[in-house]
Amino acid sequence: MKKRNCRYIIQLLTVLLTLVVTIPAFTEEKTPVRITPQEISGAAGMKEREDALAAKEKAMAEKEKELSALNKEVDEKYTKVNAIQEELKGQLGGAVKGKDQQFKNLIKIYSAMSPSKVAPLLDKMEDVEAVEILRAMKTEAVAKIIPKLSQDKAVRVSRLLGLP
Repeated sequence: MKKRNCRYIIQLLTVLLTLVVTIPAFTEEKTPVRITPQEISGAAGMKEREDALAAKEKAMAEKEKELSALNKEVDEKYTKVNAIQEELKGQLGGAVKGKDQQFKNLIKIYSAMSPSKVAPLLDKMEDVEAVEILRAMKTEAVAKIIPKLSQDKAVRVSRLLGLP
């Protein structure tokens, strides 16, 4: 118990000594600080720069908001374009399937016809179209049709058939 009282007294004395030492520092009069005109103009210039910097930061924040809004708009348009593109792919796929079926039907018809009837038709077509049709037909049928073509057409078509 005596130890506690001693500690308490020591702490009390420490606080009192601290107060006695620091009180004169609060009561002393301090001399006013003198500021030169250069320091005043420097402080004013510094204030102007701070104001200009704050204005630039505000403008930059507004630009960032605009940019964010534009990015959002671009993302939305990009999503719409992708959706339209997918829709067009689906429609194009259907059109290609229909065209493929029509082409297959044409090949069946030409294959069923005699070579002497098919040759005049191919003579009137563009070389690329004729080659496309002949490539889709069986080799035996093509071998019977080519001799029935005009000589120039047969040469051109034969060259194109030989190309990969």
